[in-house]
Amino acid sequence: MKTVLVLGALGGVGKAAAKAFVQHGWRVLGLVRPGRTGLPDGVAPITADLFDAAAVVRAAGPVDVVFNGLNAPYPVWPTQALPLYTAAADVAEALNARQIYPGCVYNFGAAMPPELRPETRFAPTTVKGRIRVAIEAMFRERAEAGRLRTIVLRAGDFFGEGAANSWMHLVVAKEMGKGKITAPGGYDTVHAWAYLPDMAEAIVRLAEVEDRLGAYEVFHFENQNLSMRQLRDAAQAAVGRKMTLNHLPRLVFPLMGLFDAMMKATIEMLYLWDVPHALKDEHLAQVIGQVPRTPLVEALKTLA
Repeated sequence: MKTVLVLGALGGVGKAAAKAFVQHGWRVLGLVRPGRTGLPDGVAPITADLFDAAAVVRAAGPVDVVFNGLNAPYPVWPTQALPLYTAAADVAEALNARQIYPGCVYNFGAAMPPELRPETRFAPTTVKGRIRVAIEAMFRERAEAGRLRTIVLRAGDFFGEGAANSWMHLVVAKEMGKGKITAPGGYDTVHAWAYLPDMAEAIVRLAEVEDRLGAYEVFHFENQNLSMRQLRDAAQAAVGRKMTLNHLPRLVFPLMGLFDAMMKATIEMLYLWDVPHALKDEHLAQVIGQVPRTPLVEALKTLA
């Protein structure tokens, strides 16, 4: 039985990945702070300081894969994100384990092309994007030095069980039950989405073949690339009623940003709703088989 250590096991993507690893028969450990509860069934808690790699090694014992599901809150990204992910890399390196990291599209910037492939050049235009690029550069440098093996699985915005703090849940489909879909941008702008249970399944499948992969691998999770009109149509089918498509005024963000640090930190990322982008990757299916993709209507039913 192989062992995975999940970092961020109480967060959305971490908890989803932990559940998927349990379902596939892995021994699953979740790193938590003292007194924290809420790990999924079948996940054994490991209590240690993330920033003390030696302590994590002592607490965890032998580990094959480290899933890096950590995420710094938006308002503190500029100061906390890189140290957080550096600590995670230190842990995986000390364990001599393969790291799997869920990447995002921030790396490509506001001038990104409509199709984003693993070989697409990074051109970040935001603070968060530049930090994401720095994080992945650190992982790559360690891989090239023979210190750490990493798989990056890049995905769009999460939705589904465990993604309660996502754009889909907080804005786009918040009033789906009332017959409303809210668009933060243009109605016809394609946006990359990832249904979290599908993402978790892909993570596990990559973990199960990681020993056949190179020291540093990047895959794009091509799950749901949708315009708001397409999403509205699928939502209508999911709930069996007519949906209105409404635009969220941009003025809301700077006004709320005066009082809300999270909203203020979101403003620089609003270009993602104006610039069409779709994740593409034919190679992932060659590695893990058919890429998990729950039909959109079925996925949206879980939000109703």
